[in-house]
Amino acid sequence: MALHIRDFRQSDAVGLSRLSEAAHLLGALPPPDTAMRILIGLRDGQLAGAIWLSLDGDTGIIPAILVAHTAGWQSDVRELTAEASLWLASRGAARIEVRIIPQDEDLLSGLLDMQFKADERAGIMRRTMRVRSAA
Repeated sequence: MALHIRDFRQSDAVGLSRLSEAAHLLGALPPPDTAMRILIGLRDGQLAGAIWLSLDGDTGIIPAILVAHTAGWQSDVRELTAEASLWLASRGAARIEVRIIPQDEDLLSGLLDMQFKADERAGIMRRTMRVRSAA
């Protein structure tokens, strides 16, 4: 069952706090005062996940992904990552960096299928986006 993904709203703060207490956290949550965009994923009106993202020049950065403990949590991570990648690419990102290399083989395989490549030295997964010329 697909997530409904939208921008974080202040009314989501309590739900996000509850989710963070008992969820899969990939990466490291940025400090609350950091200028990051948050997209949240809802399933049946309930908060099921969140992804933090920012744009630094032409590099999109995803430092953290948080998803509820469910049987299909890896799918939720991939869905949130795909949506964040679209958002970043639409704003000029030529590269996307996910600041983790997941230990979960199913999730790692899913990200590799999404054209992310692991950079063991940097501890990140990186995807180069196809940039189209305006001409």
